[in-house]
Amino acid sequence: MTVTGCGATAPTSTAPNSAASNSAASNSTTAEQTTTEVSAFERDRRAGVEDLLDRWATALRAADHDGIRDLIDPAASPQFVDEQLARADALTAVDFDSFSYAIVDSPEIPVPPPIAAGVSATDLWAPDIRLDYAIAGSDAAPAALPVAPVVTRHGDRWYLLSDSALDDYGRRTHPAPWDFGPVVVERVPAPGSDGEVSTIIGHADRQAEIDALAAQLTTAVPAVTDMWGTDWAQRAVVFVASTPEEFDGLVSGGDGSTDASLAAATITDPITPGTAPTGQRIVFGPRAADEFTDRSRATVLRHELTHVAARSATGEGAPLWLLEGFADYTAYRGRGFDFAEIAPTLRGVVREHGAPTVLPNDAAFGAGGTAAALAYESAWSVADYVAQRYSEASLLDLYRSLARGPLDPAVFDATLERLFGTTARGFVADWGARVAAEAAIGN
Repeated sequence: MTVTGCGATAPTSTAPNSAASNSAASNSTTAEQTTTEVSAFERDRRAGVEDLLDRWATALRAADHDGIRDLIDPAASPQFVDEQLARADALTAVDFDSFSYAIVDSPEIPVPPPIAAGVSATDLWAPDIRLDYAIAGSDAAPAALPVAPVVTRHGDRWYLLSDSALDDYGRRTHPAPWDFGPVVVERVPAPGSDGEVSTIIGHADRQAEIDALAAQLTTAVPAVTDMWGTDWAQRAVVFVASTPEEFDGLVSGGDGSTDASLAAATITDPITPGTAPTGQRIVFGPRAADEFTDRSRATVLRHELTHVAARSATGEGAPLWLLEGFADYTAYRGRGFDFAEIAPTLRGVVREHGAPTVLPNDAAFGAGGTAAALAYESAWSVADYVAQRYSEASLLDLYRSLARGPLDPAVFDATLERLFGTTARGFVADWGARVAAEAAIGN
């Protein structure tokens, strides 16, 4: 999972090996026999676990409590049983086109001894699993979430032991809103579509925030399309977190790396070049409901929707002044904000210290406080400068030309020469002069 526009995180997963796998290989007497025996063992193991995963997904979707209990190892904790039953009940509120688990091929490592201790089973395995799910009307293709279960074998049957036992070993099950309790779902028809919708998922304690976002999506989506164009889904999936822990879980899998001061973040599945993005989700944090006005909520929503719309043209390592500046420009566009309202921190700094002479660096966006505010406001001012001095079409061209990956100075200069007839030095100087002029206006 990757966070776009607000930093990045990519949960990784591995597939532990089991003692039974090693013992199966040790019984062979030749290299050929070893290959054959291990292959037969692995095929049998995989088939058994695939059957378990199919039954797990089916039981969850049907909220079949008896079926779920039948899948769980007697040695599993009562908490794990309760979590599975609660997850199944919460899932009934969501309309899925698909919901299934799949084994991901990856190298194996042994199940950690503290997990295996005290478990009486003929085999233990921690396979690398992926949950693929598609929300009806919103996802053109399934989203993918890492799942880190430990499974056990008793005779010919496989069972679930845990999906959180590997948290301390660097492997986590990436949660979704239904893993944090009962959910409420609102669906907003996409503009001009037949059956396509934006979907908002949260909890009852955030009902007012969910309602407000649903109302604002009806104008936010067309506003982003008016700037970016129609080559995006023109709909979104929005999660509304109730707690900092849920926000961290939805954004980064619960590893504690999410900046709790963020009002919202946009996440996506890892991008495969040449394919459409999948798993794009806008996640609003708990502070949003307490701090937003209607106006500020609309700004953040349009900002995050812009990241969703532009994701297919955005690569890893692209300069944040370009990504965040373009998103903020789109968010404020045509809504009557002036320079002093959008960039008060930048205005104060320029009035005291003079015009900026460098573009904001990536680290500043995650620094928090005044440094982050100055970075975001400066990035917006770069995009606004391009749009006002040249054109919005030129701003789009600049984004599409430079957002594919890390900024190469030679490519930057060539792009600026092609679009504006200037160099990087000249571009920064002209932008700085415009910012100084804007900052000088008014009291």
